[in-house]
Amino acid sequence: MKRSKVSLGLAGCLLMQLTNTAPHAQGVDSLHTVPVVPVQAEGLQPLGESTDRASLFLPFDGQTGLAAFWSGSSFVVVADRAVPAMARVSGGTGVFAGLHVSVMDHATLVVLSLPAHPQLALTQHNGGWELAASAGGTKKSLAPEQGQGYIRFPMAQPGQVVAMPDPASGARLFVATSRQATGGIAQPMQGVGYSVKQSTEGAVVVADSEQIFVHSTPRGPVLQALSLHPVPIGQPLYPQADTPERGKDWQWLEPGHASSAALPPLPHPLPDDPTRRLALAHAAFLAGNAQQAEQLLVPTASHPSSGAQEQGEQFFRAVVALLAGSSGSASILADASWYAWPELHVWQGLYAMNTGQDSQITSVLLAQGARQLAQYPASVRDRIFPQLATYLARYGTESQRTALPELPDGSAYDLPRALLLARSGKTETARIALENLTASSNPVTASYAQVALVRLLRETDQIAPDMAVDVYGKLLRPTGPDQALSVGPRQEAQLGLALAYSENGQSRAALAGLDGLQSGAELPSDRLAEAYSQVLYRLVFGTLRGVSEARGTAAHSAEGLSGEDVAQMVAQALPKVRDGSAKAKLLAGYGRLLLSLGKAGEAQIRLDQAKQMQPDPLARSEIQDFLAQAALQQGHLADAQAATDQILLTALQPDLAARKAYNAARIAQARGETAKALALLAHDETDAGLDLRGKLYESDRQWTQAVQVVGRLASRSLPNEGPLTDSQKILVLRLANDAAAARDQATLHTLKDWLAGRSLGRERDELLKILLQTPGKLKASP
Repeated sequence: MKRSKVSLGLAGCLLMQLTNTAPHAQGVDSLHTVPVVPVQAEGLQPLGESTDRASLFLPFDGQTGLAAFWSGSSFVVVADRAVPAMARVSGGTGVFAGLHVSVMDHATLVVLSLPAHPQLALTQHNGGWELAASAGGTKKSLAPEQGQGYIRFPMAQPGQVVAMPDPASGARLFVATSRQATGGIAQPMQGVGYSVKQSTEGAVVVADSEQIFVHSTPRGPVLQALSLHPVPIGQPLYPQADTPERGKDWQWLEPGHASSAALPPLPHPLPDDPTRRLALAHAAFLAGNAQQAEQLLVPTASHPSSGAQEQGEQFFRAVVALLAGSSGSASILADASWYAWPELHVWQGLYAMNTGQDSQITSVLLAQGARQLAQYPASVRDRIFPQLATYLARYGTESQRTALPELPDGSAYDLPRALLLARSGKTETARIALENLTASSNPVTASYAQVALVRLLRETDQIAPDMAVDVYGKLLRPTGPDQALSVGPRQEAQLGLALAYSENGQSRAALAGLDGLQSGAELPSDRLAEAYSQVLYRLVFGTLRGVSEARGTAAHSAEGLSGEDVAQMVAQALPKVRDGSAKAKLLAGYGRLLLSLGKAGEAQIRLDQAKQMQPDPLARSEIQDFLAQAALQQGHLADAQAATDQILLTALQPDLAARKAYNAARIAQARGETAKALALLAHDETDAGLDLRGKLYESDRQWTQAVQVVGRLASRSLPNEGPLTDSQKILVLRLANDAAAARDQATLHTLKDWLAGRSLGRERDELLKILLQTPGKLKASP
């Protein structure tokens, strides 16, 4: 039997293993085909009796989270980190013949095409996992726990959550991985706005509603609905307190005990009694002195921390740590169990804000508690609420900004007031307010206002990108120490400068500026990722336009970077962009750029990544078109055929249908099927189609037909006057060669007259002179 080709990359990267108890069984490469039982619906079905057992070893170590599930006719294994060695794996044998591996920036996907849905099992070993055909049987599985406002999938060693579209349907998936075998989800479940798929390993949530999120926690991934009006998840929340004073936060933080009197000096030495120290910490907190409260909560030698504080004390300690700037000691606030009390959501949002988490989620949590927090005593409120209001003014949606109550009087609220004016479209009023704030006696407020003013003027196109670059630069290079920006405004200015550099065609400087930024309290992680996306998108598609306009000459970006330089810069920065449909579009453009540079192998990897991230079927088909081109450039006809076959919905886009036919014609050409290729191109009048038809006629020595087709291409591609590019000179000589072979004097003389003395270069001019002397036919071709 002919041996199938399997590319293994590194030794042991993908090991095909077999335990064979049938002494005379036949197989390929020692991997035996396993009998399968067809199924009508997606799910795991019993496997028929067999003495053969095939397995696949996946080299994902104990620090890598894994999940596995069925998607249509494919079995999908998701690892929560990139394993570059797996990129070299292609193909398989036996039951695993449909193997395909995609290495993403933050995940690795192993996809097996198995339309008959055999029973499969995953077993964890040292150094990896074994995927094997199984005869079924009982096994352990995950039992989701319903909390108040959430569902937890308990895992002893949870991995990361990978967001991706479902390969079969394009639905939005959250794939929760595990670093230790869990058995997956045995019984699927469904709720409002979501469903949980059956899985072999990990947990897979289909998010039908945009408010559904899954995030990793130390005790297992948590499913929640995060919205001002969330759909019900898990058990009902505790009722919202009818007045602030009845809320759980007031009970545990005791803001009702706040006094306008100044905090008395701490006794020296500090009392050793934990109860007395806790009472003093409450007093310090309510006086607005979180640092002093944190000092009082430090365990003493005679009373070390037991970790057994009651729930209220745990919450209080976490809040004090958060406000004192010790976010690491406040991590308990991220636990989903606090979500049971609606009045605590705002504190979860404040923790997320201070640790630079996703602004989309953070702003929901803050908006839910904005009115409640505004009613705290001024000593506590004015320590927190201005930050909350500023955050929602910057990043909140319209409904979230509406959730803000009327801001209190006082200079601490002047900046969020101005930002709210800008976000509501009152540009001129906002501009005046920000200009006034630049003269604030508070240097931090003045700095924030300066940066916000430049951003407003740039966003409303009142200043050009080059002016924005200049102004941001001056803000970041103060003339004196009293003009230096503090950390928050400096982060804002650096981000604005990077985006202005990009808009000004200075991509290298833009990326260098972004590399100096880190997500945190002043910069949400999604905003930094979006900035990278904007810079790379402008760089990639700007360079692609240059490729289109270059027509055969070396392509450069708008700032003069070579295509090679651009490709290298993009490759380094792509991991900073979040996975999703926007990145899929960026990757598709990057793949096209790599194709234009002749880097078909790299292009194929990036285009495959784009396909895995793209939920839209029409966009996926367009990516398949470029994947086919990448495969053809490498001579991989089987891959090109597979990609071409997956171009769907051509009736919705005639251009896509033409490109599918063109790819099929190129495959036929490579296989020597000239007649089939010509038939596929019969109605293709694109430049690429005419070029390929001409090559087919030329290779078949049908010179008259070649002249007709290449002549049509030349008539639309060659200018009537002015210098010719190198590709245009080549086209002229090609047409002359075809006409000479056809002995078509009419076309040769037309070419000579059209050139009107323009040179093709010394050697080409000599060759053209020889071709023009070719004897003609009795009758010229039309």
